[in-house]
Amino acid sequence: MATSISSSYGYDASKLSKTQQSSFLNEKLSQVKDEQGCLGNIWNGIKEVTNLGQSASDCESMLEKFNSGEVSFEEAVKYIDDFDNKQENMSGLLSNVLTGIGAITTTILTVGTGPIGWGVALLKGAPIGAALKTGINLLDRITNNIEGDEFDVKEMAKDAISGAMTGATSAVSSGVGAGIKAGRAAVSVLNGAKCGVICGAASGAGSYMTDVAFGDKDFNSGELILNTATSAFVSGTVGAVVGGGMYGMANIAGNVGKEVTKSTTRAIIADSTSSTTRKFLGQAEKNVLFT
Repeated sequence: MATSISSSYGYDASKLSKTQQSSFLNEKLSQVKDEQGCLGNIWNGIKEVTNLGQSASDCESMLEKFNSGEVSFEEAVKYIDDFDNKQENMSGLLSNVLTGIGAITTTILTVGTGPIGWGVALLKGAPIGAALKTGINLLDRITNNIEGDEFDVKEMAKDAISGAMTGATSAVSSGVGAGIKAGRAAVSVLNGAKCGVICGAASGAGSYMTDVAFGDKDFNSGELILNTATSAFVSGTVGAVVGGGMYGMANIAGNVGKEVTKSTTRAIIADSTSSTTRKFLGQAEKNVLFT
């Protein structure tokens, strides 16, 4: 979480000397970096490579600009806060997307590709989603540099609640299997996108409201709408890719299965023919030798 300008020094950091302000900014950025687990580091790595969005390197450049007098202390603080908030939001979004994909895939593998009702979704999708999100975020906390952050009971409870909502919604809204059964890639892609939008919106809103319920955030309708819309868009895009990917894998598996069946059949026929031929020739030899 972002550190306010009123820092651990016990007084308003904006009234510090230039040297103290620089120390404060370095400490603040170091804390934000320490909070990044595997999800945050993956996302930051993508931004470092693509140069899209604020990265840790950009924050370090901002500190250099502050030290050289190019930007104010307040501008530097806000820049690091923005980086921290975006990293936190994207880590949460990645966790929701991975949970949704895992819940869809596992549920389909468990109950088949037919329509999934709310009963099955609650019995299968919800616990799968709860377990996945709790596990994903636990791994994320284990891989950060904050001591004693791993087994946070409050965070694990929040993850289980929002993960169960994501899992159930993902399972019941999944129509990817319909495209596989119908042999149509477009159906799988469109249904995957639809599923992604629905479960993404539910995950975004659910995660936000869970944070509000646990007192970690103050309710703000604008933030709720933005969080819901962003999650729906990203999850919808990922859902389309997953839908197409699952169709492709099923199609490849089907073709491989057909080829294996054909090859096996040909081998059996060839072996049978060869065996029959040997028997015929063997009998012919016997007839010649003993007649």
